[in-house]
Amino acid sequence: MYYYNEYNPDIRLTHWVETYWAANGFVNSEVSKILPDGCVDIIFMFDETKGSFGVDIFGTMTTCLEITCPQSVQMFGIRFKPAGITAFTRVPVKEFTDRNVELALVETLFGKSFCEALAEKQSVAEIVACTNSYLTSLLPCLYRSDGQIVHAVDLIYLTKGQLPLAAVASDVCLCQRHFERKFKSAIGISPKLFAKIFRFKHALQCLKSYPHKDLLTVAVECGYYDHSHLIKDFKMLSGDTPADFRR
Repeated sequence: MYYYNEYNPDIRLTHWVETYWAANGFVNSEVSKILPDGCVDIIFMFDETKGSFGVDIFGTMTTCLEITCPQSVQMFGIRFKPAGITAFTRVPVKEFTDRNVELALVETLFGKSFCEALAEKQSVAEIVACTNSYLTSLLPCLYRSDGQIVHAVDLIYLTKGQLPLAAVASDVCLCQRHFERKFKSAIGISPKLFAKIFRFKHALQCLKSYPHKDLLTVAVECGYYDHSHLIKDFKMLSGDTPADFRR
């Protein structure tokens, strides 16, 4: 089992950055499953054996991603909040949906000199400090995030994906069609799928916190019509059933 830890970004960055994370200790045959969360990650991969590193941007996912890594690889990730990365780049987020793209091919926030400096750091604490320093230096020249979409994301988050999307669009003063277009450009997926992911995340947490609660009760509490709809979304987003997860 590999090791995974999260680290808080500088408080001045928390409007855009969800968390930093680091992972290492991979077993070559081990498959790691990453579930969709509505976020975009930039991942730095350091290979101690080859003395090399790579940087990829992982777009918003619509289903689970399974990865295997060599034991020699260490990862450091920056997970941006939904729409958070739009403050740092004008490239539409929807271009990365369900894709991982080499960062050098994207007009984005990190230059080659920063990536090389990061590769020379000896500890995760130094990497976090370097990243904080670099990102905070960019604060005076950030692009302005779309306030309507940020507010829509907050509404979906606070209601755990259960607020009707027509009400969300109305609250941010957009017609349904315009709302969907702007949302997909900033987040990478439709508001309907984004809400579905948050309902799924809430159900996942309920299954963790209340392992003996029956599935129908969990489904209804999380905004599903019945347990069959919960199972359908669970399979689509995680590749497993709730029963598989509980086992």
